[in-house]
Amino acid sequence: MVLFWAVGVIPAGVITAIRGQWLLFWCGWLTLGILWFVGALAPDPDGGSRDPRWMLAPMAIVAVMVVLGIFGARPAPVLGLNGGALQDSVGNSLLGVGEDSCDPEPDGAWECWRWDGGYSSVVSYTVEADWKGCWHAVLRGRPTEDSPKRLAGCATLVNYVF
Repeated sequence: MVLFWAVGVIPAGVITAIRGQWLLFWCGWLTLGILWFVGALAPDPDGGSRDPRWMLAPMAIVAVMVVLGIFGARPAPVLGLNGGALQDSVGNSLLGVGEDSCDPEPDGAWECWRWDGGYSSVVSYTVEADWKGCWHAVLRGRPTEDSPKRLAGCATLVNYVF
């Protein structure tokens, strides 16, 4: 998101301000910069006609940022969900200490581990994951005071990389 603002939104806001389109500039703050694109892409009333192809670069940047954002949020349809990424997403790892990977079960579920609230022991969860990499976990065995009985979340690109 920061990269999107640095590459696409902030330059559009600067162009809008340089052109003196102050209403679009100030309203751009309220719309998280969307109106800055309108101000930056609008024809300059004092200038001549422009080649319409120059607008392809900003639109391509926005499209690439949207695709990268979607991929970063839900990489499982492309990369496939593996036990390591799922364990990283489910488990609250303590600097790499603990299990490295969830174990697949015959029924399609996974067995994953997570430190309890006091980081004194590891508890086991049965995890069901869908094609998007989102999962629901149910605690196995007797619940402890510090461990939630149910968990839910989604694996992101961070879980694959780290």
